[in-house]
Amino acid sequence: MAVSVKTEPTLRLATPQLLFRGTYVSASTSLPDVDPNPWDISPDGKRFLMLKALQGPGESTADGGPRKINIVLNRTEELKQRVHVK
Repeated sequence: MAVSVKTEPTLRLATPQLLFRGTYVSASTSLPDVDPNPWDISPDGKRFLMLKALQGPGESTADGGPRKINIVLNRTEELKQRVHVK
């Protein structure tokens, strides 16, 4: 939620506005290996980085496909083959 604040001539708080939709990992999520504040703000203050909570096995991505993880082994060797450096 976000709310505009004015302090002059007296303190005035605007109506809170919803910033994000969806379920995100929060400090109340019981994940022992996750930072208690699993979010951050970009150095320029214009963006947030947050962990999106999974809904469970088989959850789909925004395009409807299943979630997947690509694991690359021997990345350095693959790069050497693809990039010819003199």
